[in-house]
Amino acid sequence: MGEARTTFKAPWDWLLILMTSGITILLLGLNYVMPGTIPTLITWSIILGALSFGIFGYHLEDDQLKILRLGWSKDIDFSEIKNVEFKPHAMTGSVRTFGIGGLFGYVGYFRNSILKSYKAYVTHRDKTVVLTTEEGEVVVSPDDPKAFVASLKLVLGNDQ
Repeated sequence: MGEARTTFKAPWDWLLILMTSGITILLLGLNYVMPGTIPTLITWSIILGALSFGIFGYHLEDDQLKILRLGWSKDIDFSEIKNVEFKPHAMTGSVRTFGIGGLFGYVGYFRNSILKSYKAYVTHRDKTVVLTTEEGEVVVSPDDPKAFVASLKLVLGNDQ
């Protein structure tokens, strides 16, 4: 039995780079065109609010999967994870039902014909891993999905 890798980056796909850059430039541009305290507060509230919910990595620690955010983490207990599977493009055809759809991540509640309703903590739509939990499907996108699945299965005691 090997040793589990515990830290994984959250790489951005080309669409996330394009959307985050474009939306940020648009918001800052509108702030330039319409200067003032209120537009500035609105612009920076949107940017910093979305940034605080962005995904910056994944860490396996203390019997939990920690989805790393800016200064905090969303934690999922290993005991809640029933299955883990690398499913590239698991978000294909998804509709966002509540959340952020491309500003610092694809984060929140989504729905598609394959997974039905699910939660996403994704930055790269090609590197998706689906976790089946007691509360439903959760999708993440670590930099090395195969190593992530192997490491998570190892710490879960499921080496198959």
